[in-house]
Amino acid sequence: MINKILSETAPVYGFCPFDQIKDSLIDCRAKSRIPENARSIIVMLFPYYLGDEAYDGSDISKYAVVPDYHKTVTEILDNASKKLKEAFPEDEFVVFTDNSPIPEVKAAISAGLGVRGLNGLFFNKEYGSWVFIGEIVTTKAFDYIEVKNTACFGCRKCIEACPAKAISENGIDPEKCLSAVTQKKGELTEEQKEMIKSSGCAWGCDICQNVCPMNKKVKSEPIEIFKNGAELKARADSDISDRAYSWRGEKVIKRNLEILYK
Repeated sequence: MINKILSETAPVYGFCPFDQIKDSLIDCRAKSRIPENARSIIVMLFPYYLGDEAYDGSDISKYAVVPDYHKTVTEILDNASKKLKEAFPEDEFVVFTDNSPIPEVKAAISAGLGVRGLNGLFFNKEYGSWVFIGEIVTTKAFDYIEVKNTACFGCRKCIEACPAKAISENGIDPEKCLSAVTQKKGELTEEQKEMIKSSGCAWGCDICQNVCPMNKKVKSEPIEIFKNGAELKARADSDISDRAYSWRGEKVIKRNLEILYK
């Protein structure tokens, strides 16, 4: 029953023991929602890659082209959680995504769904890094697989391609990352403005992902709502509530668009 519910929810899913994650929990408000007797984390992947041709002329990162995944993935997981609760009323099923106490990359790796790149991102064999990760923390126990390979093969292409020199063998410096720069509030330095202009991207950055061999020949099978709601250009108006860049407010995306096109 549980596999039927999960396979109808996401094309890829796995089970991670909560004990493997509990000492790495992120301290955030949502942490209080974790069930007291949590035993497992159901990790699900939601692909959003539309195919290279689909992004011609885009001025935002691929993840921001599709409708805001925070809302979309949460709605999908909520529906799955209700079905799981009906099937297993004695257990608890609590949904998390993105702004989550669960270290999502670590949980996805522990569930056997992929590996971590030098850029800190998660990579799945079939869908590459073009996936959103969602979790359901539950009091139900599962059979878990033994995970041996947790890291990419270290070709260094992401290190060499990063315009901000933010990636090294030790990971990524979030302060330097161009994606983080596009999300900063207030005035940017001239160097930061030039990075945005040179990248051609008003929100986010895909450079390290575009050059990664693990993103070559990946499946282009986005879930329907991502395919139907795709917008290649960032909106400059005040109605951005259904876009991933809305959380920073309209001033930030307008500033970046001005830098990009002035």
